[in-house]
Amino acid sequence: MNKPFIHLRTLSSYSLSESALKIKNIVNLAKKNNMPAIALTDNNNMFGALEFSLECSSNGIQPIIGASINILDVNYKDKVSQITFLVKNEKGYKNLLYLTSLCHVSENYPIGIYLNDIQKYSEGLFCFLGGEFNPLLILHNNRKVNLIEPFLKSLLNIFDTNLLFELQRIEESEINSFENYFIELSNRFNVPLIGTNNIKFENEEDYSAHDALLCIAQKTTINSSKRKSSNPNLYFKNNHEMLKLFKDVPEVIENNFNVAINCNYFPVEINPRLPKFHHDNELTEKDLLISNSKEGLKKKFDNHNLHNIEEYKKRLDYELNIIIKMGYEGYFLIVSDFVNWAKNNNIPVGPGRGSGAGSLVAWSLGITDLNPLDYGLLFERFLNPERVSMPDFDIDFCQNRRDEVIEYVNNKYGKECVAHIITFGTLASRAAVRDIGRVLEVPYGEVDQFAKLIPYNPANPLSLKESIENEKNLKEAISNDERLSNVVDISLKLEGLHRHASTHAAGIVIGDTKISNLVPLYKDPNTNVNATQFSMKYVEKAGLIKFDFLGLTTLSIIKDCVKLIQIENPNFDLKKIPLDDSKTFSQLSKGETVGIFQLESAGMGSVLRQLQPNKFEEIIAVVALFRPGPMDNIPSYCNRKHSREKIEYLHPLLEQVLKETYGIIVYQEQVMEIAQVLSKYSLGEADLLRRAMGKKIQKEMDLQKNRFIEGALKNNITEIESSKIFDLVNKFAGYGFNKSHAAGYAMIAYQTAFLKSNFPHEFITTTLNYSIDRTDRIILLKKELERLNIKFLKPDINKSQEYFSIEKDNKKEKCIRFGLGAIKGVGIKSMKSLILEREENGSYKDIISFMQRLKTEVINKRQLEKLIQSGSFDCIELNRAKLFQNVVRFVELFSNGKNEINQTLLFADEKIEFNDKNLFFQNINDWKVGNLLKNELEVIGFYFSSHPLSLYPSLFFKTQEITDIQTIESEKNKINFKVAGSILDIKERSNKDGKKYAFITVSTIAEQFELTIFSENLYKFRSLIKEGNVCLFDIEAIRNNQDTRYIIKKIIDFESYFNQFNKKINIYTSLEILNETKNELLNLNNESKENIYIYTNIDNKLITLNLNQKYSLKSYTKLDSLKNSKKLDYSIDLT
Repeated sequence: MNKPFIHLRTLSSYSLSESALKIKNIVNLAKKNNMPAIALTDNNNMFGALEFSLECSSNGIQPIIGASINILDVNYKDKVSQITFLVKNEKGYKNLLYLTSLCHVSENYPIGIYLNDIQKYSEGLFCFLGGEFNPLLILHNNRKVNLIEPFLKSLLNIFDTNLLFELQRIEESEINSFENYFIELSNRFNVPLIGTNNIKFENEEDYSAHDALLCIAQKTTINSSKRKSSNPNLYFKNNHEMLKLFKDVPEVIENNFNVAINCNYFPVEINPRLPKFHHDNELTEKDLLISNSKEGLKKKFDNHNLHNIEEYKKRLDYELNIIIKMGYEGYFLIVSDFVNWAKNNNIPVGPGRGSGAGSLVAWSLGITDLNPLDYGLLFERFLNPERVSMPDFDIDFCQNRRDEVIEYVNNKYGKECVAHIITFGTLASRAAVRDIGRVLEVPYGEVDQFAKLIPYNPANPLSLKESIENEKNLKEAISNDERLSNVVDISLKLEGLHRHASTHAAGIVIGDTKISNLVPLYKDPNTNVNATQFSMKYVEKAGLIKFDFLGLTTLSIIKDCVKLIQIENPNFDLKKIPLDDSKTFSQLSKGETVGIFQLESAGMGSVLRQLQPNKFEEIIAVVALFRPGPMDNIPSYCNRKHSREKIEYLHPLLEQVLKETYGIIVYQEQVMEIAQVLSKYSLGEADLLRRAMGKKIQKEMDLQKNRFIEGALKNNITEIESSKIFDLVNKFAGYGFNKSHAAGYAMIAYQTAFLKSNFPHEFITTTLNYSIDRTDRIILLKKELERLNIKFLKPDINKSQEYFSIEKDNKKEKCIRFGLGAIKGVGIKSMKSLILEREENGSYKDIISFMQRLKTEVINKRQLEKLIQSGSFDCIELNRAKLFQNVVRFVELFSNGKNEINQTLLFADEKIEFNDKNLFFQNINDWKVGNLLKNELEVIGFYFSSHPLSLYPSLFFKTQEITDIQTIESEKNKINFKVAGSILDIKERSNKDGKKYAFITVSTIAEQFELTIFSENLYKFRSLIKEGNVCLFDIEAIRNNQDTRYIIKKIIDFESYFNQFNKKINIYTSLEILNETKNELLNLNNESKENIYIYTNIDNKLITLNLNQKYSLKSYTKLDSLKNSKKLDYSIDLT
């Protein structure tokens, strides 16, 4: 019987951008071709080793674990040699973990190892040479034949009979011409031959897709002559093809088979290996946990005025017993250690996140800040002996200082025992289409337009195939354009492949031994931190324990806000704020939640207006309810609170369980308590029931239902009634939210709401500072400042800080000053230098002193232009246009480089003046209002000085029935309106069907509001939807309870709309100020766009002056200004 061919060199997509095969594909191909074993030999990594091993095992295939690693001893130009290792036994696997780790963490460049590194780590490994990167081939081709034998002898000395030579017959000229010599060496040194096909794609038809993948990696196009191309032979060949290929060297088939037989070790999923807590105390982990917990609880008694002390002690003993029984005492000690280190070093830590907030031990140890007994939080939701799974504390740290906590853990447990977790970016559908379009040289604009038709919904992503099936426009574009059809064909084959590696934002593993003893290590070149080569899912399957160090910006905002508050209120303590503050609940009840953690969305604002919360527990409920599914219960929850709907319980016994939530099941903990009360479940059993209901596994559900009914019968509840209750609970259980998590996040939400309600200046200033590079957020917060009637002062080189700051005006009222660093294109670092110079040597008196003091190494041409455009120099020079026109002169004059101007000035003692016409341009008119505003919008993101709508006469808006949002809100019986404004921000989204819609932020002279536009009109009016455009919007007001949405039906360019009318301007003024008004308002102009008539009263007769074709208005702004100052009145006739 012929032995099957075993593929010993296969690359997966974990050989980033080299292979078009996912691991599942490789295993399926082996199974389909009746191959009993297959090797994975990715380049310089073992990213997929455990995934491959588990996938093979579940499909009855023997996994052979391997890797190809660069050998830096032999390289020529850009070609580095490689040897491939295969794992024979457990020792070999450990050694390969070490070697693949070393090639990344050693910081060798390029990535790789040296022969000396292998010397002590060769046991249990096969080593083979062959293919394009065969070190012997590279030496031979670079005329270093004399080094071949010494190199080969070194390898034989290391590997002895485990050294193999690999033949590849893939029609590569260099490999072909070297084969005879290679076989001769094999015979001479008695090195067995094996054969491979260097597999990188599935079948011959995938060659072009693989070739395109290589183009993506090389950032080149398919027609480029200076690129590495694919080889059409690198597909997964079947038994017959491989046997035919090596029929002249039959020992290859035999040797491949024997290698597979000898590779009898592969990794499997193992139980978690808990690290030991490092401490100087002589106590065991068990005794230390008990001691620290009891001591911590005693402090809580002293500080929190707790009652029912015996209840707390009983709960603590119960939890400790379970933790110790399950062997997790070290885990709790480790978490409490780094959390308390952070707190002791003034690093803000969240009050609790996830089910861990339900643990009294965690509260006693200082891991969480929520008393679980106060809020009915259950320990069993976090940990219980009937559900054997790891506890999992997710800890929120201040974003700015999270890395300090990780560094502490690194130092405590040793850098070799701590690592981040790798993540992989994949080639998503849109990215694949854009990349393949570039590779195939399809014009970018066409490809980009096509890619935008692909639905984008991160919460529920569709594959490219699904998108095409669901989207009519995609189908039409593909069928009408052969180029796009080719792009899609290739994209379908490459979509989902791994593209790059990076590190997980929060995940850290701590090992009980060196991490590289369990998983291989990787060094992220961008962050230079060690990470596991296995992703999150497989790190845990490899036995490592994950700790989540999450960075939460809101904690940083709270911390900095408290610092600002303490400038005037040094005794302010966030921990002592009341949880029943009337100002806070009043603000929340109005839905005024901009900047409030978890409660900021418009939808959440609507819910709060309906609910009118007045206690902290209701904030917990809102956080839990505001998600798809539970949202359906929100109207009932609100109505029951306000007695508009009767409160009903599933059973009278459940009143105590559901009273807090007005009879509605909101939390997972309530599901557990229902089972406990009605059917006498233990809370551990009840947690299993909750999980079963969440997973909806029918067999498990049937068992649980029987158990529920049996328990209920003992409570004198009939089978029919208990069955009905079970089904109702089951329905709600799928929606139930983790109360412990909701409570933790509700606490942060309440804290931010309290700060905003009681210290709005400090809170908004801090929030602005954490949005300094996000114009959309600054625009939103500006609107909130207007609502709060807080002055927002423009940027000023003599008053602004680099960040937003609080200052007092002439009336000693607090205002917020715009931070220079928020001006687009200036940079925080340079602004810091500008301010440091000002603080050390006083305010800037004029532009010359500014330039002399800062020089161009601090402020360059571009930064100077942006500062001028923003109005930051208005305090020293009001003519922005004059400053702007002279920027080049400033830079030449004050630069460090030598030029004609500053060389001349080296020998002059005269003081430089800005009005010197020999040095600077003079007689430059300032920008017109329109240009000034356009410049402000460009660099700030909104308008400070005025508004584009002020350029139009206010009466025009009345005659055209163009209204404002305040009026719309008062006219409840009307639906259709016209509004005008400048577009500040556009946020495009896709719905669950992939259809596009957008939220458009629009500003007027007096207000800012958001409009919604749906896909058909978004497509129709896209050319007008651009930031800075001033438009007229036909909108429909959709009213829902207390909320109104404004839907765009039509968009018109406002300037075009205004100019379509012939305008007759009728001005009414008194004779006494006729000439003054005329001079102030009018310009002599033979090309006037308006017919202007001035009316004045002479001897009780209305006299008309017809000024058309001779005069034009200087500006409508001036016209309205004179009207407001009662120097005139006017009307407009439009035709």
